Amino acid sequence: MSLFCIGLVISFLFVGQAETQNQSNCIKIPEVSLGNAEAIERNRRVAVLIQADRLIQSNNLAEAIKLQQSVKKALPNVAAPNPPTRNVDNLASGAKVYWQNAEEGLEAGLSTKSLIALEKLSDNYPEFITGHIKFAEASLRWNQPDKAIQTLDRAYGIYPDRVDLLEPLLKLLISKKMEVEASIASRQFALNYPEHPDAPKYKKLADDYMNQFINDFKNESFITALISGDRKIIEQIFKGESGFGEESAAEIKQSVSLVTDPKLTEYINNLGQKLAKLSGRDDFKYEFNIIQDNSLNAFALPGGKIFINTGAIADMESEAELAGILSHEIAHTVFSHSYQKIITETKARALKKVGLINTFLEYLKPELAFGRSLEQQADFLGTRILSSAGYSADGLYRVFDRWRGYEKDRQTGWLDSHPASSERVRYLQAAVQNRNYNRYSLENIEALIAARGAFCKSEAKNPPSTDVPTSTSKPSNKPTLGKVAVVAGQTNDNVSININGGKVESSGKYILNVEIVNKSSQSFGFVPIFAKTTNADGKTVSSQFISASGKNVVNAGETAKGTLSVFQQPWRDTGDQGLVWQVTESTGGGRVFRIPF
Repeated sequence: MSLFCIGLVISFLFVGQAETQNQSNCIKIPEVSLGNAEAIERNRRVAVLIQADRLIQSNNLAEAIKLQQSVKKALPNVAAPNPPTRNVDNLASGAKVYWQNAEEGLEAGLSTKSLIALEKLSDNYPEFITGHIKFAEASLRWNQPDKAIQTLDRAYGIYPDRVDLLEPLLKLLISKKMEVEASIASRQFALNYPEHPDAPKYKKLADDYMNQFINDFKNESFITALISGDRKIIEQIFKGESGFGEESAAEIKQSVSLVTDPKLTEYINNLGQKLAKLSGRDDFKYEFNIIQDNSLNAFALPGGKIFINTGAIADMESEAELAGILSHEIAHTVFSHSYQKIITETKARALKKVGLINTFLEYLKPELAFGRSLEQQADFLGTRILSSAGYSADGLYRVFDRWRGYEKDRQTGWLDSHPASSERVRYLQAAVQNRNYNRYSLENIEALIAARGAFCKSEAKNPPSTDVPTSTSKPSNKPTLGKVAVVAGQTNDNVSININGGKVESSGKYILNVEIVNKSSQSFGFVPIFAKTTNADGKTVSSQFISASGKNVVNAGETAKGTLSVFQQPWRDTGDQGLVWQVTESTGGGRVFRIPF
């Protein structure tokens, strides 16, 4: 009974907060209503986890674990990889047959027989370390270096603590002038196994390989500059990761709306800095910025410059989940993933004699996103950082488990530029189990709620107007309810935004039907929280736009629908409400629509 009471209180807290936020520009908590079964269950779970947090803070760990276990769904049993071995006698008879065929083929110089047997051995018996190494050697022997690299990289991903896999992989990568990949593999070992006696060695190798790559790139830069005719991006690269990150961050800040509220920014920065100290890389000046945008997105620039959207912050159930997302982005920075992407893409474009990218914003396009292996590296290190910070180690796992339910609509932002969450759920639950991370630890939910609540209060600078609009017509004895007729719109450079009909609810709120028709050759989008509705006096009145598809970008040649809700403005039977809805484009065209209705 006590848990139900707690859940009821928290339900009012979350839903009440969401209702308030619908009428301001603060963070919107994605709850529907108190009567929604999913919302009630989520709020009950949050209430129980808050109680567990309080028990942890009072050092009553046993009771806290019981509470968390009562609301966290059990992880499916995931079999750990078989213990690695270098002795074929420890394997099943099928493996021994493959090994015998491979040895016979190698001795006779038969490429097909050798490679087929070794590939089946590598695929079906991944615990046989010698098989991977021999397969890589055979692939090199018959001039298939890509297959050799792929084989060792896959095996190293399964057994990332095996130096006997890392060493031949590094040797092969360096021989193919793949210093960045060698740097990342070395740093992966050093950071994941900091207590290993060889960790300092591989940390130094990671720095050496990256420096070697940069020096080689600089020696090619004069030719690259001549080909491209533009040195801007190259000059930025020459400044190193930190310098490049500083300039790129400045570009981003000029193109987005940043949250400046000191309470929320201080909260995010303090959390991020705490996590960054555990990342194993202290040569960056870490910086954490918040973008006012409802989409689920976060990204990392070189040199420790992290950005996260208010939409992602809003979707988090706990500080542990938020810390998981921040740790993931920190991991991208630590591994130099962004810097690698920039340099390799720049070099590839120069070699193809195509124009270079001149702004970091272009590197954030989904088609230039990190590959699966880099994302997996960031997920694993991010989870280790999360666990080391004392949070529940399943924080990042839970985010992906929830987000995979969103992916049927695949909104723009984080979900478009990252691998499917279902895949990440599988390997992260395996990591949490097989690495014995503690998933029953601090969630710190109340700190997150307080930070979001403080931000909402600070944003309420212009409260909704409660003045009844003036009208020369005789007032109606009864308020208008149900469907109403209203037609308005504006066209600007082949993009039309139209209002056509709506309905008035008993609460007084009215909801208008919106259609956006994009007949231009470019995508059109806007950020709903920056669209505003004003009355005849120029005062902002409370309103909210919701896209029917969940997307706020309309592709060229497409039509999108949505609704515009207006609060605390009684419907006027004259038809003209004396209001103007202003929409400012966010996709680069700079168009502004002012739609009187």
